[in-house]
Amino acid sequence: MESVRTALSLLELVAEHGEVGVSELARQSGEPKTTVQRNLVTLHEAGWLRPVQKGRRRTWALSSKILTVARHVEPVADLRQLALPVMEDLRQKTAETIHLMQRDGKEVVLIERLDSPQALRTVRAIGLRAPLHVASNGKAVLAHLEPDQIEDYLSEKLVAWTPSSHTDPAKLRRHLKLVQKQGYAFNDGELDRDVRAIAAPVFDTTAAPIAALSISCPATRFPKSKIETYGRLVKDAAAKISRSIASGA
Repeated sequence: MESVRTALSLLELVAEHGEVGVSELARQSGEPKTTVQRNLVTLHEAGWLRPVQKGRRRTWALSSKILTVARHVEPVADLRQLALPVMEDLRQKTAETIHLMQRDGKEVVLIERLDSPQALRTVRAIGLRAPLHVASNGKAVLAHLEPDQIEDYLSEKLVAWTPSSHTDPAKLRRHLKLVQKQGYAFNDGELDRDVRAIAAPVFDTTAAPIAALSISCPATRFPKSKIETYGRLVKDAAAKISRSIASGA
C-alpha cells in the first residue's frame, strides 16, 4: 500500500507542476531519487505519465489518459455532452478548431477539441493547462469572475508565455473590462506565437463562469476584420451551452 501512496503522490506532484524532473520530485516528496525514478517508469508503463526529453534533460508530464478518465466524472462528462453538438455546429460554420476549456482554480484545462478540417491548424493536447490571463478561454472566464476574485488573481505575479502575453495588472484590468463589455475575449499570440483565438464564457446555474468555448486558428487565417463575426458566433454558441446547463437538458 505504501508504494501505491508514493506513486499517487508523485502523480499529484507532476499534475501540480505540469512538467517536472526527478530531482525536484525527490526534493518535494522526500523520497530517494531511485524510488522516484522507479515509480515514474511504472506510471509511464501504465500510461499515466509521459517523458519529455529536452536535450540531455528529461522531465515528466501527465499523459492524456488522465483526461480519458476525467471525462467520466459526472460534471465534466455532462458539460462535454452538452457542448459537443454546439462545438460541431461552430466548427462547420468556421472550418476552424474549436476548444472547450474548463476552469480549474486559476487555470483552464482543455477537456474537448474538435479539429479544423484544414491541413494547417492549431493542435493542442487534451489536458493542456494554461493560466487564466494567457488563453482566450482563460480571459473569458477571468473577466466574468467576481471583482474580488479578479483582484486576487491580478495581485499575483503574472507570467508571460510569449512576448504578446498581458502581464501588466493595470493593462490587463482594462482589457478584462473590454471582454466583459463585448462578451468574448480575443487572444493574439498570447498563448502560442502566430495563433489567434476568440472565446466566450460558459456559465453554470449560479451564473458563475465554469468554462469557455473558443475558435482557434493560425493568425494568417484570422485577420482582425473577422473578430466581430467570430466573436458573435462563439458568444452565441457559448450562450447556448449555458442555457442547456440552466435547463438541465
